[in-house]
Amino acid sequence: MTDPVYDVVAAFAARLASLGVTDAVISPGSRSGPLALCFHAQPRIRTWIQLDERAAGFFALGLGRATGRPAVLVCTSGTAAANYLPAVVEASHAGVAVIVCTADRPPELRGWGSPQTIDQVGLYGTAARWSVDLPVPGEASPGAAIGWAETAVEFASGSDPGPVHLNWPLREPLEPLSVVPAPSAGAAAIAGDTGGDDDRVPAPELADLAEIVAGHERGVVIAGPWPAGGLDRELEWAAEAERFAAWAGWPLIGEPITHVRGHSNRSNRDRREAHPACVVASAEHLLADEDLAEALRPDAAVLVGRTVTTKPVRLWLERTRPRHVVLVDPEDRWERAVFRLTGHVPGSVESLRSITARAAPAGRDAPGGWLDAWVKLDTAARGAVEAADRGELLAALVARVLVGALPDNAVLMATNSLPVRDLDAFVFDTGSVVCCANRGAAGIDGSASTALGIAAADPSRPVALYTGDLALLHDLGGLIAAARMGLHLTTVCVNNDGGEIFSLLPVADRVPADHFDQLFRTPHGLDLSRLDGFGGIRARRVATAAELSEAVRMAAVTRTPGVDLCIIDVSRDGDVAQRRSLTAAAQEAARMALADVQRSR
Repeated sequence: MTDPVYDVVAAFAARLASLGVTDAVISPGSRSGPLALCFHAQPRIRTWIQLDERAAGFFALGLGRATGRPAVLVCTSGTAAANYLPAVVEASHAGVAVIVCTADRPPELRGWGSPQTIDQVGLYGTAARWSVDLPVPGEASPGAAIGWAETAVEFASGSDPGPVHLNWPLREPLEPLSVVPAPSAGAAAIAGDTGGDDDRVPAPELADLAEIVAGHERGVVIAGPWPAGGLDRELEWAAEAERFAAWAGWPLIGEPITHVRGHSNRSNRDRREAHPACVVASAEHLLADEDLAEALRPDAAVLVGRTVTTKPVRLWLERTRPRHVVLVDPEDRWERAVFRLTGHVPGSVESLRSITARAAPAGRDAPGGWLDAWVKLDTAARGAVEAADRGELLAALVARVLVGALPDNAVLMATNSLPVRDLDAFVFDTGSVVCCANRGAAGIDGSASTALGIAAADPSRPVALYTGDLALLHDLGGLIAAARMGLHLTTVCVNNDGGEIFSLLPVADRVPADHFDQLFRTPHGLDLSRLDGFGGIRARRVATAAELSEAVRMAAVTRTPGVDLCIIDVSRDGDVAQRRSLTAAAQEAARMALADVQRSR
């Protein structure tokens, strides 16, 4: 017996599965029942249940980020669909493929005050790569549904990947005619996996860029967050950026989330030993000093990836205006932040690799030269920070201890605001830990859910979350889903009782203290240790580096489903003072190293 509604939805799910879609994240609802049941009945798609649509959106984002494949989101009508918006925006800016399926009332019930009905057509605006209000499934064929699936995957996973939105108007009755929805014959016929390898076509050889490198010794390579395509693809980008910098004889500036500060796997380690690059890990400190920044003024810069988190790097490029600023842009987005581009190349990993097959510019590693100066200044700055941060357990030391305690090939998700910047400023070698952050729209929302999505993509891989207290509270609904889904997350929270980042901005000195606390720092006054026992969270306070290291190691080894939460209570004023002290120490050491370099010339 055919089912005019369920046959169409089942054909859609089956075609997505045949195109390589492996995961659907479903939030409960009545109107979305046909979608939920058909995806759950599709044997090649794993279903994950998230009670909170906002958390579900970021969970799907994490799945897509880790695998490079779009996950499907399924929700009911009304505000449920609206709660996807923050994750859809982040996915759009970060270039993560997501297929959003929102159930809706049929056309005859729209605009008449029907409950749980809002205008969902084009709900996500320009954030969606493709958006369609579908026909009512009972009035369409399974063949049409196959076309919808193919178009969704094409737009979600194209040259500029991102979210797509299919709005599904569904009429009652919403239940299937049979107990379990079964794909129709048409759906079964297309159930085979099409598979297929990566069919991206390398861009043409970048001859102009090679000539710029050959003609300028004072150049830099600046790595930003990589285009989404799976963690393995991100590691390829990191390896090629290192190879390119080593070939050019230029320093490579990259934050931990670009994966250039550590060895992510054996193949990358071999590659780096064959093509050693000078990776600058202290740019946050060096380029914030006017004298150092001027001494390191470049003639050329090659930007690979998206806009960097490190603000001093962006301001340095804007201020120094190198003669050549070339963006290697695989998504052809022209993201240029605040500085002027002089060249734009829609390149790829493969095209970048084609340049390094040429003969490398000679004589760029001479003592006292451009590259040597960067090495000496970076070494001095790093040494000063490492020597000075062994006291009280504040944010700088927390970041270093956390990365050092994680096992090989663990993934560390850092929330926005200070944690991602802590990694940049204070963690100079990430070893084999792969660091990530939601740097598309760069909000603090959804980070715990994103981390759990990464964990779901590969349950054998340890995943940790480095968060501030406000970001933790913002996604508490996502955090408590870990135990229910059988996932584990090691979570380290620096609790400064509010928004410490504002204390580092000029506004802190320009408004009265009570107004500053009320409007910017916004202390919450909550005892986070009381989360212990709530929704699968095992919370404990830690006060020393040794306690933190042991707690992280044990959590990552045992990996009991749920969340192992380590809370470090820090003094906001003490933390701000330590950050400034470490930066001052790094800059002083670098200035002394610069003087030595200049005397030796």
